[in-house]
Amino acid sequence: MKAFSLANAAHLPVTGDQHPLVKESTRWLTTSNAIALFTAAALFGAWYVYSQASREEEAPANATIVKYTELGVPPSIKEPSAPQVNVAEAIVPPSIGVPEPVPDAEATESTIATQSEMSEALEPFTASDLGGSGDSIVVDIDRSPGMGDFVAFDELPVLLSIQPPTYPELVRQAGIDGTVLVQVLVGKDGKVKQAIAVEGPEPLRPEAVRAGRTALFKPALQGTSPVEVWVQVPIVFALNR
Repeated sequence: MKAFSLANAAHLPVTGDQHPLVKESTRWLTTSNAIALFTAAALFGAWYVYSQASREEEAPANATIVKYTELGVPPSIKEPSAPQVNVAEAIVPPSIGVPEPVPDAEATESTIATQSEMSEALEPFTASDLGGSGDSIVVDIDRSPGMGDFVAFDELPVLLSIQPPTYPELVRQAGIDGTVLVQVLVGKDGKVKQAIAVEGPEPLRPEAVRAGRTALFKPALQGTSPVEVWVQVPIVFALNR
């Protein structure tokens, strides 16, 4: 233990702040506090310099740019809105085949039945005509024309109404649009009996056919009698609508 000089002491015992041990302890406490503060400041400065140097040496992150067309289709978050449908005012009549000339040797002679002959062919017949007896049996032959068959008419059918199609959400998000041509068979009552998509984007055809079946027409007329005919209805799908 270090010895402290008592030569300057006025009298013994020395107490309070004038005691040599108190003075020495105060000096050492002040010195230790100064050393601790200096050490802490030095350590903080070294850490700050090191952290700044490490941050500058970090390599920049590589960013990958992906085109939106390469992303998958996100799920739908709301009900799709029904777009407007542009239906051409003029309905394209069914195409008429053009006969090709053939040599006379290969041509076959054919005749066209008159209205009276056709009426006689379709007259009702009785069971006795079949070799039996009983009430009469009426056979009604009503065959719908096939698509592309020639049908004579004087007035084209007129479109009265049609329900707009629902734009499929996945097809819309894929950026697919266009016009789908739907061939519809308009019955004598003006309702659509058949609907077939013949041209247009494949993903839009099912909805276009569904919309085509909802169309209502004023039927085509041959004289004053309604007849069944095929007509073409364009169904338009536009992304900017």
